[in-house]
Amino acid sequence: MSEAMSPLVWIDLDTGVDDTSALSCAIKLENRKMLRIAGTSAVCGNTTQEHAFRNTRNVLAALGRGDIDVYPGAEKPLLSDLRTAAHVHGENGLGNVVLRESLAPEETDMAWDALYAAAVEAEGELELILTGPQTNAALAFQKYPDLKDRLKRILIMGGAEVGGNVTPAAEFNIWEDPEAAEIVFKSGVPIVMCGLDVTEKGLIYPSEIEELYAHDSRSCRLFKETTAHCRTWYASMGINGLHVHDVCPVLYTVFPDLFTGEEAGVFVETRGYITRGKTVSDRDTDVKFGVKNTTVVLDVDRDRFAKIFMDLMFED
Repeated sequence: MSEAMSPLVWIDLDTGVDDTSALSCAIKLENRKMLRIAGTSAVCGNTTQEHAFRNTRNVLAALGRGDIDVYPGAEKPLLSDLRTAAHVHGENGLGNVVLRESLAPEETDMAWDALYAAAVEAEGELELILTGPQTNAALAFQKYPDLKDRLKRILIMGGAEVGGNVTPAAEFNIWEDPEAAEIVFKSGVPIVMCGLDVTEKGLIYPSEIEELYAHDSRSCRLFKETTAHCRTWYASMGINGLHVHDVCPVLYTVFPDLFTGEEAGVFVETRGYITRGKTVSDRDTDVKFGVKNTTVVLDVDRDRFAKIFMDLMFED
């Protein structure tokens, strides 16, 4: 794949622990000329927008890519109060690890404005990767109705066809701002949904974690520092290893053959009590929505996924 033909992406993050790994992988793929990063933006979710903005800037600086622009975004969901995941990601989103402050100039344009400008410049080639709640994207669609015609594809880490991780029905990123997610799923832009159905199958085993911890690349050092807190939480939940949820949409962009999925109609429950934030798929139902707006990713070649992830993290 030539550099000119490699996917051009904008990455919107609520930078916590697995967002950090997703950024590491995206940068290494760009180094290999397999991906091009047009810009990044920060949104509230795992942590506050203030922390997410600072974390994204500082992670990029720690990875030697302080030149990548980071734009500030939404400080709260569209219609509800912010509920962070500090119990998993720590109070600051990075497992309470304090990174050296980035010296890059701070962008002041808002995420939705910068995203739209990048989409216009890309002339239909920009792909949007969302690793957190979809508030910034929803605000962009609300402010710029023609954005739907300017994005090639949206790849999200979020949702689940079956189950949830914050309620029995809902995954955290969708549950945090279901109204925003519904705007995105109704946008008309083709969507790839890497939900819990697949991300929980991409488990990184303890022996692989120790290999990553032992390696001295910038990405591995950052991985070791930031994952200690969440490993304790994972262990308390009986999970022997780490889920790197947000890595999935990044790797899907370049290695779709790693994954298995099916086209379906997917929309978001915004009015239910026990089902609020549920991504409702018609893939396995008798009654259909009448539109297949989403590739529901259901499985991954776990061993190859882990190998690619580790190889990228080992590079400096």
